[in-house]
Amino acid sequence: MNSNFNFEDLYLSALLHDIGKFYQRTELEEDKKIIYKAYESIFKAENAYGPRHQEWGAYFCENLNLNSKIVQTVRNHHNPSNIIEKIVRIADMLSAGEREGIDDKDENVKNLISVLTLVNIGKPTKSKYKQLKKASDYHELIDDEQKSVEKEYEKLWKEFKEIIKDEKDHERIYYILKEFTQNIPSAYYYSRPDISLFSHLSTTAAIASCIYRQYEDEIINGDSRAIDSLLTRLRNKQIINDEVFCLLKGDISGIQDFIFNIDMEGALKSLRGRSFYVAYILDIIARYIIKNEGLSLSNILYSGGGHFYILLPAKSMDRIKQYQKYIDEVFYKAHNLEVSVLLAAEKFSVSKLATANFSEVFDGVGKRLYKEKNRKFNSILNDEFFKPTKLLDDICPYCRRGIKNDECSFCNSFNELGDKLSKYSYIRMENIEAKIGNINNVFDIFKCFGIDMQFENQGSKKSYAINKDRADFKNSMFYIKTANYVYKNKNGVATLENVADESEGVKKWGILRGDVDNLGKIFHDGLGENKSISRVATLSSELEIFFGKFLEEFIEKEYKKCSVVYSGGDDFFLVGPWSELPDVAYLIKEKLKEYSGGNENIAVSMAIEITPDKKFPIYRVGIATGESLDKAKEYERNGKAKDAIFLFGEAIGWEEFNSHKEIKDLIVKVLVNKVTRNILNIFHSISYQSRKAEEKEEIFKAWRLVYYMARLEERYGKSKDDLKRLLNLILNKQNRLYKNLESATIWADLQTRS
Repeated sequence: MNSNFNFEDLYLSALLHDIGKFYQRTELEEDKKIIYKAYESIFKAENAYGPRHQEWGAYFCENLNLNSKIVQTVRNHHNPSNIIEKIVRIADMLSAGEREGIDDKDENVKNLISVLTLVNIGKPTKSKYKQLKKASDYHELIDDEQKSVEKEYEKLWKEFKEIIKDEKDHERIYYILKEFTQNIPSAYYYSRPDISLFSHLSTTAAIASCIYRQYEDEIINGDSRAIDSLLTRLRNKQIINDEVFCLLKGDISGIQDFIFNIDMEGALKSLRGRSFYVAYILDIIARYIIKNEGLSLSNILYSGGGHFYILLPAKSMDRIKQYQKYIDEVFYKAHNLEVSVLLAAEKFSVSKLATANFSEVFDGVGKRLYKEKNRKFNSILNDEFFKPTKLLDDICPYCRRGIKNDECSFCNSFNELGDKLSKYSYIRMENIEAKIGNINNVFDIFKCFGIDMQFENQGSKKSYAINKDRADFKNSMFYIKTANYVYKNKNGVATLENVADESEGVKKWGILRGDVDNLGKIFHDGLGENKSISRVATLSSELEIFFGKFLEEFIEKEYKKCSVVYSGGDDFFLVGPWSELPDVAYLIKEKLKEYSGGNENIAVSMAIEITPDKKFPIYRVGIATGESLDKAKEYERNGKAKDAIFLFGEAIGWEEFNSHKEIKDLIVKVLVNKVTRNILNIFHSISYQSRKAEEKEEIFKAWRLVYYMARLEERYGKSKDDLKRLLNLILNKQNRLYKNLESATIWADLQTRS
């Protein structure tokens, strides 16, 4: 092996190996002439009529001033001659989930099909295309490929080229590629261009990194037999049972109690700080592991929603227990037994990638982690662990640490973190030595994993933008991955009392929680036969950016008085004026529907709970909302399940929501027009009678409601038409009462009370 060719060169070669597909589709004639002339003898020797993506890519890398070894590897990755080129070739094939390459005719593909529109777990689908835009720009899907799309490629390429020129930082190159290649197709796989170029580039780099580290000793000694054997067997379409890789899953537990167990004073700041911590501590642990394993950011396949997945070489399996022990020591010292992070890993064969069966690996490691949930902190259990501890006179009621002057410096540090997130524009994460020291605040926990987190108002190429609309590659690395929008008034971050005061009707705040239905089934069955690692990664990226970025933007634009406490992975948690939350929920549902091209296989369930009074513990409201979300997911009607919202005591299918709201609006309208509020008591009573009649299998006495409503029509002539319409909506021709009348009545009551 050439000693000048190191791991970093391998990583960049793999990460950029197919960048020529992006460049080539611009069809820039002058560039094509230059590339033709520069590589004519090479591509003609390989029986090609013109420069292919590998020549376009090599020319780009040459102009990026990357070293000749990288340029050569990008150029030769389809016909490798040395060990590094062979590793990239193997990784390229495994990323695609195919044993042979894709013909260059597929490079004429124009737009990327949204993989979300293809997810099928039993309902019909219709594919739609993504517009050729940057990943962070939200655009509606389109029904057909864009015509004359070359101009769009050219425009996007020129911006990309300007930003990436002279860039040498691997992490920045990764994020620039993520922004510019996530919405463009890699090529046709299984006849559909639904794998993003970024997912293919990133997973190829991850696989190549693992292969290199797995066989590093042999490679350094010039022994290429293992690599040659892998490539030969792949080309010959042989089953390869060699366990070269392992998948590591990390999962954080105890977060619900931790996030909600806070003082009501400054609750929004504290919620913000704690939710940021929960999201970023996992990301930081993932980075800690890949740094120790000598891998790259690409190896973190996914991090969000309370867990992460890392692709590792099989030999890393031997060190998982060491990482678990270190994590346990840090978390026990920081949180006692309240919060824990569990790891589980599983080796898998090359064939799991070669046969596009990667979702089975996800399932396997998930089951392994589930078994570990009853073994929390097992790595540090010893006699000292069970010795009684001295009880302190003054302890914090939230974290059980000792306090001074009635203040807990540890809990206050999460408030400080939330405060910094609202006051500063950027975060810089400085790498330091990872070691366990004193843990007096949240920032000390980050330091245990090798990160010193600094907040600043001046951006730099190493900083992350806190407000996503300020993210600019000239002034930042990227934007933070967590939601950050919080409602502010003239005094800064609003209190929960301020939020309650913004409500229509009763002055109360509420919580909205939700997540995607059937997510496990979507990943296991929804992708059909092609479950390649790059296709799974594309699906993950689609969900990640919707919940990690777009949802927050929708709320900030249309419901400014609500705060996005958490949104990432596939779930979200918002706090806002109670009266806005039903509309916020419907907006999120509609936007996800639009984002997934109307695919009925992609659904989301939600729940809303309202505080009994302004100063009610947020912990109890949060727990109640979680329990109500479970009820929404258990809701079955007419052969349909989930895809619902739990609202004012009852589960309502999204297909029922508009008619439900219409009934509520009519009740509100007649009350505003001075119809007696006794109508609310009648509706409560009649709902109760209807339920009892159904339970006893008796006939519901609908005539009482009809009689009462007729009397109201006589007394309130101005509202006669509205009352008549209301009766028609809540009582059908078979004299069956609208089943969710109780919920609509409570909603109208709250909206019309001061």
